[in-house]
Amino acid sequence: MNDAAIKKHEIYNKLAGLSGQDLGSVADFIDFMKHKKKQPTKRTIIKLQGILKGCDVDFGELKKFQQESWKHLEEEVGNE
Repeated sequence: MNDAAIKKHEIYNKLAGLSGQDLGSVADFIDFMKHKKKQPTKRTIIKLQGILKGCDVDFGELKKFQQESWKHLEEEVGNE
């Protein structure tokens, strides 16, 4: 027997003790792994250089939003 066949047999033996819901989760994970394997390994980089040229962007508002978000998180953690 080759290594893949042995591994499949081991997995099958482990599946025998699982409930129907757990088997559904395993099936979903297998589908995810198959989908992931089909995805291209090389990612295309899209350069967005100059996309905001001519736009007036106020990064102060972004910084304010970031600070408020962290403040909210700190309050949530402090309340626990």
